[in-house]
Amino acid sequence: QADFIVIGGGIAGASAAYWLAPHGKVVVLERESQPGYHSTGRSAALFAQSYGSALVRAVTRASRPFYETPPPGFADHPILSPRGVMFIGGHGQQDLLDAMLTELNRVDPDIHAIDGAEVCRRVPVIKPEWVIGAVVDPRSMDMDVNELHQGYLRGVRQRGGVIVGDAEVSEMWRQDGNWQIRTTNGDNYSAPVVAGSGRPRYPRRR
Repeated sequence: QADFIVIGGGIAGASAAYWLAPHGKVVVLERESQPGYHSTGRSAALFAQSYGSALVRAVTRASRPFYETPPPGFADHPILSPRGVMFIGGHGQQDLLDAMLTELNRVDPDIHAIDGAEVCRRVPVIKPEWVIGAVVDPRSMDMDVNELHQGYLRGVRQRGGVIVGDAEVSEMWRQDGNWQIRTTNGDNYSAPVVAGSGRPRYPRRR
């Protein structure tokens, strides 16, 4: 019996469980033998405030302080490290570069433009006759996905949560105000709230 059951122990499930754990007992059910076996374990992530829609950029900005200064004991190594990003434009794309710079300067005034010669100096493999310039985001960072993922998992355990491997969900149904879950190994779990971090592939009782 738990207050929250999280299905999936990848980065989405682990982070959800981490933030839920102070509010009740959390159980994470992971169908593989260990969390992060699939996409989380193969991710090469970039932290970029210039990426995505206005809503995505706002969420990214809001998360930066946590990644730059995580709670004590959360990570053994820095989660973010400097990288920088260039959005390169060819002939006929100057208007697009100008519009991008205007839009992204609303997010970060440090984002700036450089000319084609500077682009080629920084990236010599680019043909000078093709490039006209670029928009540079100097504050984009590499993200250590494994460090972040392990920090969330460690935090779930420190906050009293339980992470169960080899626990693929085979059935789930609603009964007496709780979700009832059965895994392929025959174990049963119950909680009023279930969060799924992946596409469900199990049948539901009606």
